[in-house]
Amino acid sequence: MECPGCPVVTLGEVADELLRQLSGRRFPLSGTLEITERCNLACLMCYINQPAGSGEAAAREMTLAQITQVVDQLADAGCLFLLLTGGEPLLRPDFCDIYRHVKQQGMLVSLYTNGTLLTPQIADFLGEWRPSNLEITLYGATQATYERVTRAPGSFARCLRGIELALDRGLRLNLKSVLVRANRHEVEAMRALAAQYGVPYRFDAVLFPRLGGNGASPDQRLSPVEIVALDQEYPERQAELQRLSRDFAGTVVYGEHVYTCLGGLRSFHIDSAGRLSLCMMARRPAYDLRGGAGFQEGWEFLGGVRRKERTRDTPCRTCTAGVLCMQCPGWSQLVHGDDETPVDYVCQIGRLRVARAADLVHSQLSD
Repeated sequence: MECPGCPVVTLGEVADELLRQLSGRRFPLSGTLEITERCNLACLMCYINQPAGSGEAAAREMTLAQITQVVDQLADAGCLFLLLTGGEPLLRPDFCDIYRHVKQQGMLVSLYTNGTLLTPQIADFLGEWRPSNLEITLYGATQATYERVTRAPGSFARCLRGIELALDRGLRLNLKSVLVRANRHEVEAMRALAAQYGVPYRFDAVLFPRLGGNGASPDQRLSPVEIVALDQEYPERQAELQRLSRDFAGTVVYGEHVYTCLGGLRSFHIDSAGRLSLCMMARRPAYDLRGGAGFQEGWEFLGGVRRKERTRDTPCRTCTAGVLCMQCPGWSQLVHGDDETPVDYVCQIGRLRVARAADLVHSQLSD
């Protein structure tokens, strides 16, 4: 029974009210803290994972003391939403200490994991210190497909066990997938598996380039035509793309500044070595939280990054497909090594989505 004197307010409503009160001012409302680059899986397409036993990668990671110091600074700055991710965050033996400290600072915590390292003990811990959201990545609906992607024997059964442990504790769980050629044929089966568990499911078919500039797994990447065809298979996705196309028709999204997203305006990213940047894709320039004066100074540093003006005369300056295009400085950095050069793969997806949305609008007007 709900108390009549205590109205139910959703997190979305809280966020909307906070944004209203900020009136456009910069504020670090949400962030991503990547506590490790290492992972116990070896997925075909992962943009970040380092081997679980990599001593070199482990040596780069912030210590527990350094992480707790950073978290304290985030809390002092007013950060409300924090995502813990990796790599595989549960790989760190001090994960529970890190997570508990974030919760004790009053933040609303989301956790991204592959679920294979979720034990009854960690599940009990999360049941006590409940995350606002737990997301487990599903790489296939069958053992053969899942383990073809992860290249880790036995990982499918461990993932399903992790899902069931989370559900047994009543955790708020979402399943998600990155679609590649190796698992594209099981997208409906993965959706059905999520429905069987009674949890939401989403997928992304756009494959990020790997960090370090060593390619974007082109052998596993779906083509722009295949990605847009996937949009059409799911009415809710197509309806949202159509709405955006209708509401922002003819709008040029990219203005005089390089950064037009929420990075450095409402959000930020911190990697496992303590480098603060605008987001997990646009990692340059970065502010070293371990060697600098702290998060507040780093946040001001990001404000300066956001003031960077465009210097190249690229098609993005006049393109009206921007609202359905994922082109951003992060993509440009990972593919071309600069902030502005468009990535043709991304442009093709944006143009095809705009054309498809226009066709649907025309078809509806003709009916």
